[in-house]
Amino acid sequence: MRLYALLVLTAFVLHVIWERSHIVLYTGYEAMEGVLPVFVFATIGDVVYTFGAVGLVALFKGSLTWFFKVEPREIIGLALIGLWIALFVEYKAMALGRWEYTDAMPLIWGLPVSPLIQMTLLLPLSVFLAAVVERRIRGTLGA
Repeated sequence: MRLYALLVLTAFVLHVIWERSHIVLYTGYEAMEGVLPVFVFATIGDVVYTFGAVGLVALFKGSLTWFFKVEPREIIGLALIGLWIALFVEYKAMALGRWEYTDAMPLIWGLPVSPLIQMTLLLPLSVFLAAVVERRIRGTLGA
C-alpha cells in the first residue's frame, strides 16, 4: 500500500509543478475553473492516467507491485504509454473544444510538444522515483 501512496505523491508533485508552469501555453480552459484551479484538476487527471498505466502493466505482469523492481524496458513501455495517453487527451480535448493553445505552445506537425513531453517523461519518472523511495525506506527499516 505504501508503494502506491508514494506513487500518488510522486506523480502529484511532478505533475502539479509541470501543469502550473505550463498552464500559460493553453487558453480556453477558463470555463473548466471550479472549486480547484484548473492546473490542480489537470494534475489529478494525470495521476489517474498514471495509475491506469501502472494497472495496465500490472495486468500483463500479473503483479500489483511489479514496479518495485522496475526494469529499463518497462520504463520505455511506460514512456510509450504516456505518449499515447497524451495524444489521446489532447486530441479529445481539441475535438471537444475544451482548450486551445497559445502561440507560445511549441508544435511539431500540429501536435503540442509540452503535454507530449510531460506524459512521456513524468509518467515513467513517477514510477521510477516511487520505487527508489520505497527501496530506500525498506532498506532503512530493514524490511
